[in-house]
Amino acid sequence: MVCTHLQTGFGISSHISPFSDAKRPCSTCVRSHKHAIAHSPAGTVHPTEPECTFDEPLELNTGADGPKTKYEKLENRIAELEALLQEKNAHAEAQRLMSPQNGSPASSNHDRDSGFGSESDSRSSGSTPALIPAAISTSLMPGMDMTWTHWPPDLPGPDLLRHLVDVFFTFHPHASQLFHAPTFMTSLSLSPDHPKFPAVPVLHAICAVGSLYTSAVTSAPPVNFDKIHADEIFTERYRIKENRPDSFAEQQATLAKETLQRMEIMGLELIQILQSTVLLSWYYCSNASWAELFLNCAHSMRLCIPLGLNVCPPFHTISRSTRPASVLKPAKNVIEDELRRNVFWLAYAIERQHGCSNGWALSLDDNDISQLLPVQSDQFDNGKLVSPSERQWAHSNDLLTVHPEHQTDGLILYIKASILLSKVKTFNLRFRAKHFSGDGESSFSYNSFRADEPVDPRNTMAFIDLDGTVTSFIATFPSHLRNPLTKDEKMDCTLFAAMAMSHVAMIILHEPHADIRSRGCISALKILTATRSIIDLIYIAWSTTFDLSLYESFVSFCFFAGGRVLSRFLQAAIEEEAEDQIKSFHSDLGVIRTAIEQMSPRHRMASYLLKMLDDLAAKSEVTVRWSESMSPSTPHPTAHPLALESGVV
Repeated sequence: MVCTHLQTGFGISSHISPFSDAKRPCSTCVRSHKHAIAHSPAGTVHPTEPECTFDEPLELNTGADGPKTKYEKLENRIAELEALLQEKNAHAEAQRLMSPQNGSPASSNHDRDSGFGSESDSRSSGSTPALIPAAISTSLMPGMDMTWTHWPPDLPGPDLLRHLVDVFFTFHPHASQLFHAPTFMTSLSLSPDHPKFPAVPVLHAICAVGSLYTSAVTSAPPVNFDKIHADEIFTERYRIKENRPDSFAEQQATLAKETLQRMEIMGLELIQILQSTVLLSWYYCSNASWAELFLNCAHSMRLCIPLGLNVCPPFHTISRSTRPASVLKPAKNVIEDELRRNVFWLAYAIERQHGCSNGWALSLDDNDISQLLPVQSDQFDNGKLVSPSERQWAHSNDLLTVHPEHQTDGLILYIKASILLSKVKTFNLRFRAKHFSGDGESSFSYNSFRADEPVDPRNTMAFIDLDGTVTSFIATFPSHLRNPLTKDEKMDCTLFAAMAMSHVAMIILHEPHADIRSRGCISALKILTATRSIIDLIYIAWSTTFDLSLYESFVSFCFFAGGRVLSRFLQAAIEEEAEDQIKSFHSDLGVIRTAIEQMSPRHRMASYLLKMLDDLAAKSEVTVRWSESMSPSTPHPTAHPLALESGVV
């Protein structure tokens, strides 16, 4: 072989013979050895003879992706040797794993049912439309064309796993925020028993979520609303009555939950455990598993506390404690530090979003969160250090009205919108108790409180301040972030969701107080304006070829919130026989309904919401027919049923 020092010489001919009579050690290595001995600190131990590298291939270190230590080089070399050992039987072994008889327990049946590696159409069994074809060539998956002899038994085979990971990172809006994609993909190429290989519950959870974006595996069948109510919370009881085998996605979600619980009680890989719970929350939300979603979200938020993710120095407790602020070791680098922060905020976001659909208390008070907001997505990807002085804190007074251009993107606005939803929900949830106790922000005192007293919260300073914050939130977005379409006409799903959530916050704040029959009701005007803004967002999405089902499932709830408002206005217009308004509201409601319907093939949650919206519209029509069928001598009700939701609480 040619000595590497000769290969790198300037101006050397390209026609050098592949053989050389150079002796070891070469003169260059001898000089390097002598130089190292002469210039090393006292006490440094050197080999007695120089280590000549004349027969080693030239390695070019390209930066962050190259090995940084001899240990990493050795690990990579071992991986290469294992690949060579398996190369001879790779194709046959891969076929064996994918076969029904010899496949892993978690993958064999579903690989057979789904036709992974064939052109079967899993939509006939109720799975979602394919974004990635079922036939996957292993040549497109570098580093996964081998078979590990110690592959975790309940995981799908390496090829199918890699496919699900690929579609997850390609299509889920927050995949590259919950994980640092380059780091994760590098760890996935390691041996399964390597300490840096992803935790098993993470991979199970990714398989469950990734199943939304491919027809290579089976998903749960469509909902039969003849047997289940659209507003049912405990959907699992109906699932048991179906007496059908678990789909691939359902099985992977169950395995993720079981394995993360075992690791959690042993205190292993706690950040990855938290990532798994966030993934499961996304899965439960998409599948409208309401009870599981509520409990899992709560678990995620409570887990964040001992991990110290809800706070950041110097905002720690001043009390003495026998427990540390965090059971985690300090982050090793910028990427790991920001990853932890991202995981916390994504856990926070899904819990706050789910809270919009119920009147139950949240799992972590906003007053107990003293954390920096995430950095911009590109800064996270590149591992850029951004000092706290350049960023905003969650407890800053101007957090929702000031958006610095150099530290604002779709993700940051998405987190802020989640905080806005939290503030609105908390106000509605605690108003009666605060009013009773005479809390200072209310304009009423304890002595004037009566349980049957109608009180309009809109007269309190707390409501006025919150209303102003909601109104100014989206109005203060940086100019380049007021349209979810990027300059190259691509959809920013995270920014789209942030904008939709801000309009939902306005609806949730004013909907309980809106008197639809009163033309002068400010709350009615505000919820209708917010709904029309949601419709504008739908038209923006429709102006492109973007598939609405690629939005996260909570966006379908944002559409539903607007549809719920329109159903009230439509009913009032029908009662007043206002033909122009009836046509307008019918048209707008059709837009909302179509948008939710377009999300339903991938998200069962959208199917539930679509059924609930249809039920609301049907009730409006029934009420009108009931009113028209009354005889002239029959007195009309003193108040329309919707008036019961007027501006009193």
